[in-house]
Amino acid sequence: MIKVEIKIPEHAIITADDEKVTVEHKGLRSLANHGGTGSQSIPYTSIANIDYKEPGLTRGHIVVTPMSGDQHGGGFGGLDPIYAGSAWGKKNAIIFGKKHKEEMDKLVEFINKKIGEVHSNNGSTTSSADEIAKFKKLLDDGTITQEEFDTKKKQLLGL
Repeated sequence: MIKVEIKIPEHAIITADDEKVTVEHKGLRSLANHGGTGSQSIPYTSIANIDYKEPGLTRGHIVVTPMSGDQHGGGFGGLDPIYAGSAWGKKNAIIFGKKHKEEMDKLVEFINKKIGEVHSNNGSTTSSADEIAKFKKLLDDGTITQEEFDTKKKQLLGL
């Protein structure tokens, strides 16, 4: 598990474990920028994208985008802040400075590794099923024999 706590420019904590990423916002600045405080957990199976910008002349950010899309907080009282289109207004974003760059690099690497593991596990099952369906179509078209289909099916299923 990796946990990074940012106190400036706003109090936020991002935690990545073996199952999910949790983004937690605390304090008045989070209330003003994101329209609220609290935490949001996103399982790796539901993560569509990780937007990571390293800090340079401006602050860096990490935005964990779930399959359901960005979750714009709307700012204090539901009003859009000036920077509504940026990471500052998103509930699943954390803004950070150069001080936290190394920690965030490790965190992003860990998250991307976990996402890759989830997708490779899901992809291999789907891939075998897709391959069997392709060979079934070849069998139905008369391109291969029943014996060839059965052999390939056993091979793909690991029997």
